Amino acid sequence: MKPSRFNEFRFARRFRTANRAVQILLSLSLILALNYISANYFKRIDLTKSGAYTLAPESKAYIRELKEPVEIIVTIPKETDDDALDIIRDDLNKLLREYEFAGMRDGKAYITVEFVDIYRQRKRAQELATNYNLTKENAIIITSGDKVREISQVGLYEYDNGKTRGFRGEQIFTSAILDVSTKKAEKIYFLVGHGEMRLDDVDALRGLSQLESFLRERNFELATLDLAIDETVPEDASLLVLPSPQASLQPEEVEKLRRYMSDRNGRMITLIDPGRHHGMDELFFDWGVLTEDTAVIDTGTDFRAQGGDLIIRRFAEHPITQLLIDYQITALFGQPRSVRVDPTSANDSRLQVYQLVGTSDQSWAERDYRTQNPAVFDAKRDQKGPVSIATVSSRNSGTELGITIPGGRMVVFGNSDFIANNRLRAFGNHTLLINSINWSLDRTSLLNIPTRKLESYQIVMSESDLQRMLTYFAAIPGITAIFGLLVFLIRRH
Repeated sequence: MKPSRFNEFRFARRFRTANRAVQILLSLSLILALNYISANYFKRIDLTKSGAYTLAPESKAYIRELKEPVEIIVTIPKETDDDALDIIRDDLNKLLREYEFAGMRDGKAYITVEFVDIYRQRKRAQELATNYNLTKENAIIITSGDKVREISQVGLYEYDNGKTRGFRGEQIFTSAILDVSTKKAEKIYFLVGHGEMRLDDVDALRGLSQLESFLRERNFELATLDLAIDETVPEDASLLVLPSPQASLQPEEVEKLRRYMSDRNGRMITLIDPGRHHGMDELFFDWGVLTEDTAVIDTGTDFRAQGGDLIIRRFAEHPITQLLIDYQITALFGQPRSVRVDPTSANDSRLQVYQLVGTSDQSWAERDYRTQNPAVFDAKRDQKGPVSIATVSSRNSGTELGITIPGGRMVVFGNSDFIANNRLRAFGNHTLLINSINWSLDRTSLLNIPTRKLESYQIVMSESDLQRMLTYFAAIPGITAIFGLLVFLIRRH
């Protein structure tokens, strides 16, 4: 009896030991499996309302296009006696982790970030001083290959009356990454000499200073061109922009543009306002575009903002407008003119012309806008809506060995107000413009990438939207009051 019972106890102890060993192995296996899954299959979620810890899709698109690694080096120490430096380092640490994460592709890190404490890492500090000619502490450097760019701490923040209003780190770092990684920056020339809108003008209605910053942040080189002085369009011109000329171009200037567009497969974006004689009818005819001397009147309540601007909701299917269509993003225009396909233009099989942007069914293109006030639709003279107010034209320069060679491209808008300082950030205006630029330059990988500005928000409602909102806000307290009155009467009786 005793040996048998002893054997049973020994078996039980061994069984419990084996059971615990199996539990430990299973627990370790579960932990390893969870770590493997979390390391390889995960999703990052930014719970902040403004997306403070998420890079803009535009920045991610630029990072996806990197061909060579980019290194970011910050020499701000972790612990300092300066509270401002501590804040800068903390903001940079959060932002640059997002860049590192976005730079991981196919197991390779295209963006690496290094924080160097020059007081503790003496050897590394000496290497940086030798390699990048560093002569000051608390530096921020971005490098790729033999290109180096240093970022100033001053430009990282926006200030209002001496107080910090916002962190501009993403715009600055994305611009710097483009600067050091791009082999050749695209150069955009803005035509001058005819009262055009100017890049250095800060005026809200006619200035383009906001546009200048917007384009420089995206690593475009900007310059001006006066065709009355220059004999030809410069060879380094990637794109020409003609923003709202107030006077007609001279015939010799138009001829220079025609040669640039036809002989050199040029790229051009033109913005023409109502009531302006531009003198470019022959150029537009070459590209199948008709810019009639009209002013578009739109009485559709869903298409008109409180200030009188037009809310553009109608876009044709095209790479320039696809994002606006998919996400139902609108644009905000001042009064436009009709810009449509020219039915009398030469039948060129290599030329493709599309109407891009349209107004509502309640609109029309008024021919007598100079003499008629208020404007009244005349079926015999005016063009019934929807009215086209923007076109795109492209021409293949031919084929070689079965390969189609891309030719020139032209975008024509019947309004320039949407790129002015006071409207550029409204709705999808900046997206419509940057997509027009990217399409003109064949930057297809960057099309339909939404741009954003986290620190500003704007709500613009049409007249019908405002009326509905007022009705809702009036109805809710009204119903509550009626219900309260009924309860009061019931209790009295």
